[in-house]
Order: sequence, then C-alpha cells, then structure tokens
Amino acid sequence: MNMKRSAIIAASAATIFAMAIATPSFAATSTSTSTSSEVKAAHLHASVAVTINGVPSTVTNVGQIVRGAKFVSYKLAADATAIPATQPTTGGKPVKVEANVNSSNVVSYALKLDAPATAGTVKLAVYNAAGVGTLVTVTTDSAGVATATSATALTATYVAPTAPAMGEGKGMKGDRGEGHGKRGGDRMKMGRG
Repeated sequence: MNMKRSAIIAASAATIFAMAIATPSFAATSTSTSTSSEVKAAHLHASVAVTINGVPSTVTNVGQIVRGAKFVSYKLAADATAIPATQPTTGGKPVKVEANVNSSNVVSYALKLDAPATAGTVKLAVYNAAGVGTLVTVTTDSAGVATATSATALTATYVAPTAPAMGEGKGMKGDRGEGHGKRGGDRMKMGRG
C-alpha cells in the first residue's frame, strides 16, 4: 500500500515538474503572439476646409451642425485630373466633418480624409449631399506629414439630422436579449437543492 502511494506521489511530482519546465516556453510564445496581434498599422489623416451654409439661428450646437453636413468620397485613379460628372452610386465612403475652435472662439469646419500610410498621393472625388463635387488630392510626404488640397471650395447646405427609421440602424432598447434567455423570467436559477 505504501509502495503504491509512493509511486503515485513520485509520478505526480514528475508531472508537475515537467509542466513547470514546459510552461515558460508556452508563456513566451503566447506573449509574443498577443503582442504582435495588438500592433496596428499607422493611420494618417489630412484635413481640407469646408463651409457649411444655411445653418438656422436656432442651431448653435457644433456637434449638430457637423452632423447636418454630409460628404461622400470616392477613390479615383492615380492619374485622374477630373471627377465624374455625376456622383457614382457605389464605392462611396462617408467623410467625417470636424469642427475646430480657435483661441478667439471662431469655429471653422474641415473634412477628415484618409491619407496614404507611406509617402504617396491619393485622388478623391468628394461630393456633398446635393451631388456637387470636387477633386481632392491627399498627399503624404517622406516625413509622414499628410496634406489635402481641393480643386474648388467645398461647401454644404445644412440639413437637420434625422433619427434612423424603424428597422434601420440600432434596435430599440427593449429588443436586447430577446430570444437569448436574458429576460427576467427566462433566467435559470442555479443553487443547492
């Protein structure tokens, strides 16, 4: 009986010892994998000035003003010198309008455009909500500084933002958890006897 116990204890100790030796190499592999997966590629942006017209005097919130100015960009060929006469119906990417406030509290607006991650140039056709567009050239120099220039002034007429229609965008709060057993009466109670 004692011999069996000694053999089991010895086998257990050998297993634990073997796991202790193997574990550091697993940990090192795991750490290096997780570190490399968390590294993201550099993402550069460039800004180009925008004018927003027709903002009602009752709208004074800068966040609401920028949401009321819509722009869409389309990537063009590298040698493009003009934009399509009519706005394309596919391949567009909404462009964010940002507000900048200077030290004198004067607000200006600009489009935030994606720029090449390395030195290079991208040409974009940028259209407002009315379908009026212009050619925008975005360049990243060898030092990693991105700039954007537009062939003509970019303007938009303010349109009051609207909430998504029923069935579009985010669901109503009451929809959460439905069918997944998360409602009060559907929870399983676990406990003793």
